[in-house]
Amino acid sequence: MKIEKRRDSLRLVRDMNKVPGVLYGKSISPISIQINETDLHELIKKYGYTKTFKINLGKESHTVYIKEVQFDIIKRSFPLNVKLQKVIEGDTIKASLPLNIIGREAIEKSNTIVQVVSDSIDVEYPIGKGLASIDVDVSNMKAGDSLQVKNLKLPDYLIIHDDEDKILISVTEVTYVEETETAEEVDITDVEVDKEKTEE
Repeated sequence: MKIEKRRDSLRLVRDMNKVPGVLYGKSISPISIQINETDLHELIKKYGYTKTFKINLGKESHTVYIKEVQFDIIKRSFPLNVKLQKVIEGDTIKASLPLNIIGREAIEKSNTIVQVVSDSIDVEYPIGKGLASIDVDVSNMKAGDSLQVKNLKLPDYLIIHDDEDKILISVTEVTYVEETETAEEVDITDVEVDKEKTEE
């Protein structure tokens, strides 16, 4: 993936459909960069915020991962800037791995819902490893079941930095309460009208 050094103003960079950013790490000084917006979306889709990949900057090659992308608060898909962190051999990456929930529709057809208590877990892993997300199949869960960190099937290279008893997902049954009348209906035929008073 080709990344360029940024030499123009932020406005000009964005007018060229490019995203400004910074490349930094323990072994280099921060470098202002720019990347094609389309390329950045492809990187996010392929590697997420947890997997490493190689970039070319001039004549140098770097192993990096996407540390952060800031998006426009109105145009949620429009990236404003990006941070790429360089890693070297022996480094480890600390990240929050998102949960990819599978089979949710299968159990929400009935009066049950899947409640996502936490949608990620904190982990650490060596460079060159890592996952974009963790697949969690909930299709066999039923009302009253819950999934904790310790129930996840994870690769051996992942170091968990979350409480193993932390609840990630729970399945509950939905109960519907019928509406009740808050006041009794009054039959006007049951009300005696004092004709004399009404005529006064």
